[in-house]
Amino acid sequence: MSGSEFFGFDHIDCRVRSLAAVESFYDELLPRLGLTEKRYAYIDSNGGWHREFDTYNVIEYYEPEHPTKPRRFIGFIEDPLHRKNDTRIAFRVPLASLSALAEVAMQLGAEQLAWSDAMESHPAFFFEDPAGTRLEIIGRA
Repeated sequence: MSGSEFFGFDHIDCRVRSLAAVESFYDELLPRLGLTEKRYAYIDSNGGWHREFDTYNVIEYYEPEHPTKPRRFIGFIEDPLHRKNDTRIAFRVPLASLSALAEVAMQLGAEQLAWSDAMESHPAFFFEDPAGTRLEIIGRA
């Protein structure tokens, strides 16, 4: 296998059973992680994306526009048939903000919050959003 440079992730699409169950949670949490802009979309039954719609079934949270780099984002797509699984999404934050963000997560309704067993080497906490999506916030210097 050839060693190629990793350019990072462009975006993450995450399925949830109900946007109503998680939208206010992410409206409060994600801006604190740097994803300060929000967009809506609609995906039809054929998988077509629409930016003009009567009702939405997708919410996307973007980092601010920057002249020299692409905008990363995470999107939550409503899928009433989605089954909870063990996939986890980890967000990187400054180490100094870790404890405050854990408090915020709990105030917003995070469930199953647990701290890392290896805080020296892996300073993080793990939790679930109100729909059961597994998340992690890890502090890095």
